[in-house]
Amino acid sequence: MKEKLTEIVRQAGSMFSERKLTTVIGKEGHANFVTNIDTAVQDYLEPALLRLVPGSQFIGEEKENRELTDEPTWIVDPLDGTTNMIHDCRMSAVSVALCEGKKPAVGMIYQPFTDELFYAEAGRGATLNGRPIHVSSTPFRDALVAVGTAPYYEELEETGIALARAFLRSCADIRRSGSAALDLAYLACGRYDAFFEMRLKPWDYAAGSLIVQEAGGLVRMPLAGGLDYSLSTAVVASTPACMEKVMEVFLAETGAAH
Repeated sequence: MKEKLTEIVRQAGSMFSERKLTTVIGKEGHANFVTNIDTAVQDYLEPALLRLVPGSQFIGEEKENRELTDEPTWIVDPLDGTTNMIHDCRMSAVSVALCEGKKPAVGMIYQPFTDELFYAEAGRGATLNGRPIHVSSTPFRDALVAVGTAPYYEELEETGIALARAFLRSCADIRRSGSAALDLAYLACGRYDAFFEMRLKPWDYAAGSLIVQEAGGLVRMPLAGGLDYSLSTAVVASTPACMEKVMEVFLAETGAAH
């Protein structure tokens, strides 16, 4: 299945450049957009993935969805980093997870502009273009932290900015890429050392969370009380070397419980 899934996801990624941006439509929330590329990629992925695993279900960003069940279910973001795409910022990705028993069993993230394919299977490690990857061992004081600022949710704006400022003051530096999927993938391969965003949808984090964990990293949903891949919630991910300090900063700014 890995080879067929790779072909499908690479073909989806090729549509980022082959199909010119012609339509941009605003969705609910500030600076929340969908383009003709988002919908075209999802329209291609849904039938292709459902054929790959007969009897499976499909949850995607650009459609009305059923609840996540124990059945094999694809959780897909056809274009993570839509605002980047609109601005030709070239930090966008296809994110695909196959869940079994409500947990990711397979995760794949493809960055077509750099031709980087991140992949993981539960219990079998993570790879980048076929080579094993692992999170860094960088101490927190020297860490590079990817931050998400939840622009669609204005009620979370102040907390997100406060958290970013707190990390900036306590680690080496912060980065804001505009793609949670790529932030998690880059954490998995050692480019970043930690990541947070105050609210993500399952298609934003399902594949990336598995890739991080299979690369030796840790993932938390501190506002949810545990990992639940059906939720729209805060996500914190880190290396083992940094997680204790990362959670200290998160808890201090949000007042959340572990």
